[in-house]
Amino acid sequence: MSVVLKDFIEAEGLEPGDRLPPERDLALKLGLPRTALRRMLSSLEKEGRLIRHVGRGTFIAGSGVSSSALRRPASSDVDTLRTYPAEVFEARLIIEPKIAALAALRATRQEVEEMQKSIARGNASESLSEFEKWDAVFHRIIVQAARNGLLASLYEGIHAVRAGNLWGKMKEQSLTSERMTAYIVSHQAILDAIKDRDSREAERNMYDHIIEARTNILGPSI
Repeated sequence: MSVVLKDFIEAEGLEPGDRLPPERDLALKLGLPRTALRRMLSSLEKEGRLIRHVGRGTFIAGSGVSSSALRRPASSDVDTLRTYPAEVFEARLIIEPKIAALAALRATRQEVEEMQKSIARGNASESLSEFEKWDAVFHRIIVQAARNGLLASLYEGIHAVRAGNLWGKMKEQSLTSERMTAYIVSHQAILDAIKDRDSREAERNMYDHIIEARTNILGPSI
């Protein structure tokens, strides 16, 4: 599990002397229990990759790190934190089910056909990258079908984060052939509700799909 924290450090470009976010914030952003995060911090400290100081925080270790460097003021947490998987899933659960509900009311026949094609191609994918491509196509067509420019803009912000290095590694580690098959089943359930013009069912199925993905990537909610 320490790989999650290592990936975070790499993705953020943290260098020797830089301070990690406070433990509480870091656990929330990564979607990890505090106990699991503490084990990771302890493991990396033993490896010599971190230096932990009571009252001052946890810092990235390195040959150029000195006690004076550790006392320098760190940038504010607001500046150093971007957004992380746990936040992404929170945003997705707020936005995407409602987008699916709108799509059920507004999707054209052509859009429904394109969604079905994306599901078929995702199901026939022979590689992780190909599966992710058609997964993204499916969700983007739903956004298009909702006919709401502001929601589409918000979704693109979420998609940009999901395309990032940290997210990509976590998703790659979580995906198995069984889970990809389960995602295809979930996509079909969402599409079936859209075909039936059942906005409530489309919203419910999208919500369940995102919960499923969150559990696979971050583990059971805490």
